[in-house]
Amino acid sequence: MKAIVTVKIKQDVEHNPHRKLNGICPVSGLICTDITGEHHSIIVEGDSLLDIRAKVNKKGYKHITRIEVVE
Repeated sequence: MKAIVTVKIKQDVEHNPHRKLNGICPVSGLICTDITGEHHSIIVEGDSLLDIRAKVNKKGYKHITRIEVVE
């Protein structure tokens, strides 16, 4: 299964929700429309929701806010 996993990271002190900055996502390494924000999403594949959660935790992200299965 494939899922979009949203994680919460430490918010950048430069974050301004009214003036979002585009750039390279600190989580996925891809283009992001809010690089200083605290919520970022990545696509993860796994055999189950538990497997996906374990893979994300293994990458160092402990605060998962949402997992949305897309396939």
